Amino acid sequence: MTDRKPLLPKNEQEYDEIHGISMGNRAVNPSVHQHNVVILPIDDNSSSSNNNNNNNNNNNNNNNNNNNNNNNNNNNNNNNNNNNNNNNNNNNNNIYQDSGKGSTISNSNSTVTPPSLPSLSSSSSTITTTDKNNNINKKRKKLYIAEKEQPITFDDFGITEDTNPLEVKHQIQNHMFGFKPFKSKLTKRRVEERSPEVQSLYSDEQKDINSNSIANTIGNVVYCIMFGIPLSILYIICSIILCLTYFGLPYGKLFWRLKGFVFWPFRKYLQLSTTNSLFGQDEERLPLSNGRRRAQSIAHRKLTLYNYIGAFIYYLFIAPFIIISETIVLSLTWMLVVSIPTAKNHTKLLTHLIINPLKLRIEDYPRGDCQILLYPVEAFNRIYYKYTINGMNVVLVNLLPFVIISLIFGFFLEHKINPVVIFICCLLSTIPLSYYNGMAIASLSAQTSFAIGALINASFGSIIELILYVVSISGAQEEVARSALTGALLGSMLLIPGLSMVIGGLKHKEQRFNPTLMGVNTILLMIAVVAAFAPTLFYKVYGSFGFSCTSCIQQPTNVTVDGITVNGTNTLMDCGKCTIVSSDLDEDPVYTQKARTLMYICSGILPLTYFIGLLFTLKTHTHILHAPEKKRPESTTDVHETKEKSIEYEWSKVQCIIVLLACTTMFALVSEKLVGTIDPVVSALGLTHEFLGVTILGIIPSAAEYLNAVQFAIHNNMPLALEIGASAAVQITLFQMPVLVFICAVYNHLSSAGSFTLIFPLMDFFAIFFGVMVMNLVFSNGRTNYFIGSTLVIIYLVIVFCFYFTPVV
Repeated sequence: MTDRKPLLPKNEQEYDEIHGISMGNRAVNPSVHQHNVVILPIDDNSSSSNNNNNNNNNNNNNNNNNNNNNNNNNNNNNNNNNNNNNNNNNNNNNIYQDSGKGSTISNSNSTVTPPSLPSLSSSSSTITTTDKNNNINKKRKKLYIAEKEQPITFDDFGITEDTNPLEVKHQIQNHMFGFKPFKSKLTKRRVEERSPEVQSLYSDEQKDINSNSIANTIGNVVYCIMFGIPLSILYIICSIILCLTYFGLPYGKLFWRLKGFVFWPFRKYLQLSTTNSLFGQDEERLPLSNGRRRAQSIAHRKLTLYNYIGAFIYYLFIAPFIIISETIVLSLTWMLVVSIPTAKNHTKLLTHLIINPLKLRIEDYPRGDCQILLYPVEAFNRIYYKYTINGMNVVLVNLLPFVIISLIFGFFLEHKINPVVIFICCLLSTIPLSYYNGMAIASLSAQTSFAIGALINASFGSIIELILYVVSISGAQEEVARSALTGALLGSMLLIPGLSMVIGGLKHKEQRFNPTLMGVNTILLMIAVVAAFAPTLFYKVYGSFGFSCTSCIQQPTNVTVDGITVNGTNTLMDCGKCTIVSSDLDEDPVYTQKARTLMYICSGILPLTYFIGLLFTLKTHTHILHAPEKKRPESTTDVHETKEKSIEYEWSKVQCIIVLLACTTMFALVSEKLVGTIDPVVSALGLTHEFLGVTILGIIPSAAEYLNAVQFAIHNNMPLALEIGASAAVQITLFQMPVLVFICAVYNHLSSAGSFTLIFPLMDFFAIFFGVMVMNLVFSNGRTNYFIGSTLVIIYLVIVFCFYFTPVV
C-alpha cells in the first residue's frame, strides 16, 4: 500500500466547493489550484452536470480498482498515460469543461492538454483565443437582451385570498398614478375581527380591565376632582330641594343615593328595576296576602295625584339643570377622547334619569330583580383614539361641531366675536371636511371603474384647496393664495415624508421602500416643477426692474467756473435707502408680449402631462399594476361570489355623493369667513401674509394627507406614506396651478392685477427648488429611519423661518 496524501488544506477545500472541483478531478490533475489557474465561467447547468458526471466516474474508478487510481496519479504527475488512458481522458475532459472550453492549465514545468486535442503549441493558443472571444461575445449579447417585464403581484400589495374585492381594488388604486392613497377601510369590519383591546372599546362590560393599576387609579382620582365633586354637590342640592317639596320626596331620595355614585362610581352597580314598584319600593319585599295586595292597590289609587305632582316638580324645575350639567360633562369627556368611558357612563345615566328615574338602583352587588346598566371601573382609556364611528375616527368626528360653530360665528356673530376665534374655528372645521372628502373619494372610486375613479380624484381631490385659493384671490388676497401653494408644495415634499419617517422610525428601527418606483415620481415632480417655474425664471432674467427709494432729500448743485462758485438750477436726490423691485407686470412689455404667453403655454402643458400619466396607468400599461387573477376551483368560486354579495360598504355610492356635495358646500362657506379674517389675524399676531399662507393655510387643508401618511408609516407601509407626499406635490403642480391660472385669466380678463400668475418671488422659487433636490436625494436611498426624517423636518423649519423674517416690500 502506498501512503495516502493528507487531506487538502481548508482554503483549498473552500476553493473546491466554490468552483465545483471534485476530489477525483484534483487527484487526476494535482496541478489544479496548486498553481495559477485561469477558469472561464460557462453555463451553470452544464457545469453542474459535468461535475456530477465527474464525481460518478471517479467514484466508479475508485471502487473498481484502487491500484489503477494510484497508478493514474503517478502517471499524471509524470505526464504519462498507462492502462487507464480512457478514464483519465474523460476526467481531463471534464476538468477542462469545468474550467472553460479551450482553456489550458499550466504550471512552471509542464502544460496539461486535453487528450482529445492535438499537442497544444501554437494551435492551442489559437483555439483558446477563439473560444475566449466566443464566450465574450455571448456575454455581450446578453447585455442587450431585454428582460421580461415583471408585473406587480397581489403579494406586493399585501393582498391575501381572504381580502374582499373592494379592498383589493382600493389597495391597487393606492399605488396608481392619479389616485390619492387613503388608509381607512372602506368596508365594515365586524368587532370580532379586530384586536381584543379594540373589542373592549365597543363593549359595555369592563370587568376584564385591571381596575387596580396605577394609571387607572390616577385617572379615577382625576375624574373625581374634575367632575365627581361638582356633580355630587349639584345632586345634593337637588335632593334637598325635592325633599322640601314633599311631593318630590321619592326623587329626593333617588338623588341622595346618586350623589355617591357620581362622586365615585367605580366598582358600583347602576341597575334598573324590572318590577312595577313605585317610588323606589321593591315588590318582592311586600307581603303576599290578599289583604296586603288590596291595601296596596288602594294606596296606588290614592297616590296617583301625588305621583303626578312629584313628576311635574322634577321635570319642570330639576331635570333642566341635570340635563345641562350632564350634557356639559359628557361633551367635555367625549371631546377629550381618552375619557370616552366617562362620557358613555353619564350618557346612560342621563338617559334613564329622563325616561324612568324612579327605577334606578345603586348597589355594591348585582340584584336578581334588576338589570345591570353600568359597572364602571375606569374613567380614562388611552386606547380610545382607535375608536371609530361610521368608519371615521372619533377624533375627526369630534371636530365636526366646529363647522357649525364657525358658520354661526361668521355669519351671525361676526361683529361680536373676536376674528382670531373665528379664524381658529374655521381652521379646525377644515380638518374633518378634508378627511370626509377624502374618505368619500376613496370609497366612490373603489365602487366605480378606474377611469371614473381617476376623474373623481382629479376633480374632487383638489376641490378643498382650489376653493380656498379661489376665494382668497377673489378677496384680494392673491399673495396669500400664492404663499399657500408654496407651503402646500413644501409640506408635500418635506414635511409629510419627514413626519412619516420620524413617527414610523420611532416604532420601526428601519423602513424600506422601492427607490425605483419613487424615482419615477420624483422625476415627474422635477419635470412639473421646471415647467411650473419656467415663467418665473424667464421673467427674472429678462424682466424689467427699477429702484424704490425712501428718505430722499433734494439738494441743489453748485458749479465752479474760473474759481467762482455759481449756484446751479439742477438738484440731486440724496436717498437713504433704495431697493430693487420689479415693475408692474401689465406695464412691462417683456411680460405682456413674452412671459405671459409662456405662462399660458406651460399651464396648458402641465395638465397634458397629468393626463398622459393617467393614460399610461389606466390604459396602456395596466398590466404593470394589475396582477393576473388566479384560477379558482369550482368549489371555491361559489364561496367567493357569496363573499362579494355579502360585503357591506361603509358608505354607499349615494352616501359618498351626498358627503362630497355637503363637504364642498360647507367648505365654500367656511373659507369665505376664513379669508375675511386674514387681515385682522395678521395684524393681531404680528405675522406677514406670506408666512401665514406658507404655514397655516398651506398645511391645514391637507391635514387628511398628513394623517394618512402617518398611519401608513406606523403600520410599516413606508412606500404609501411617501407616495402621499409625492402624489400631492404632483397634483399641485400639474393640476391646481394651471387651473388657477386659467380661472384668473377668465375672471380678470388676462390682467395680472388681483390674479394668480406663475411669476413667483425668488424666495418661493429657491425654496421649492431646494425642496425637490432634497427629496430626490432622500428617495434615492431606499431606506428610512427617524434620523433621515428629522433632517427633512429641520430643512422645512429652516425654510419656514426664512419666510418668517422676509421683509414686507
